[in-house]
Amino acid sequence: MTTDWKTEVDKCSKCGKCHTVCPVFLETGDESMVSRGRISLAEALRDKQIVYTDKLRDYVHSCKKCMRCRTVCPSDVDYEVIISALLRGVADNMGIPLLPRIIFRYILPRRILFDIMLKVSSKIQWLIPMKRRGQMRHLPLLFMGKRWIPTLAKKSALKKLRETKKLKNPRMRVGLFTGCLINYIYVDIAEAVVDVLNRMNIEVIVPQGQLCCGTPSSTMGDYKSSKKLADVNREVFESHKLDAIVSACATCTKSIKMDYLRTLGPSWQPMSDKIYDISEFIEKYCGDEYDTKHVDEKVTYHDPCHLLWVRGISDEPRNVLKKSSNFVEMDQAGACCGGGGIFTIIHYDLTLKMLERKVASIERSGADTVATNCPGCVMQIADGFAGKNSKIKTTHSIQILQKALVNGGIDKGK
Repeated sequence: MTTDWKTEVDKCSKCGKCHTVCPVFLETGDESMVSRGRISLAEALRDKQIVYTDKLRDYVHSCKKCMRCRTVCPSDVDYEVIISALLRGVADNMGIPLLPRIIFRYILPRRILFDIMLKVSSKIQWLIPMKRRGQMRHLPLLFMGKRWIPTLAKKSALKKLRETKKLKNPRMRVGLFTGCLINYIYVDIAEAVVDVLNRMNIEVIVPQGQLCCGTPSSTMGDYKSSKKLADVNREVFESHKLDAIVSACATCTKSIKMDYLRTLGPSWQPMSDKIYDISEFIEKYCGDEYDTKHVDEKVTYHDPCHLLWVRGISDEPRNVLKKSSNFVEMDQAGACCGGGGIFTIIHYDLTLKMLERKVASIERSGADTVATNCPGCVMQIADGFAGKNSKIKTTHSIQILQKALVNGGIDKGK
């Protein structure tokens, strides 16, 4: 653990306001599964009153890292510093399970191996019969038997977008950070980003050397692996002369914009300032300069935790949807859907409880489609509806905008 976490531990007044918003505590009522409880555990570790145990590891890994607790903390405790230190402490003292360790250290840093692993997994995926509506199959090799995901794409986004359209007089030149889910599953989201920006006369390149943002490895406390991925991504994106970097994944955006400042240091700040969520970028640089024709759908919006509670972005994606569709607000739009990578594996039962609440909120809205700005949330919510045989569609907000631009007859940049 670093020295910073000790200062933050002392700042906590133990008021318990985090209890009112923590999605895990609201489901479990367990004091050890909320920020205040984990801060008390960190304090006890610091004072050598306890040691690392399996039970402590479970409590640490039960955190979804949505950071909603920070929005209500009157003492402004930097909880992320504390939970990051706890995760690293667990990894250093208790180790990282073999399969994740192999993936983080030997596969994620090597795109060819990652492609091969996913290719093999996709073949195995087709051998397993569908049990629910939609393209949802079990993928035990990758998710250890506790997750359902859509069919893997036949061709990744990086390969499909190796050559993007060159515009004659583009207003800007931006790079697209795809992230793993979009690269391997939701390729259509990446294509929508490129298409939408081209229609706004913005040139897009998709740097081929980019790797995973590093969130999965840092979530397990493997910060050496995260640093290796960050170093590669830095080199790749800094090698291009870009006016901005956009991402359609809330978690990836948070990782490369904010987490890299801790991983790579202050020298990353100039690049960090150029990184935007796709809706944030459109709002800032395109504004009202584009015309749309509403899609014939009633659309509601789910706020991804890393976009709303970490970065405070809420209006931008809604503005995109209001200009593209018949937008309706759902109740509890900012409530967590339960998705969250490693959390969905370790605490799958809690994941399902949160998902049930979110699905119910969406259904009450009367929407035909739920849009969001995170592929992880898309996957999680689609999983919930697949189990209900529902007709409600799940998509990304940029795909709604793409349809509206096409309907409005907006030509691509020339």
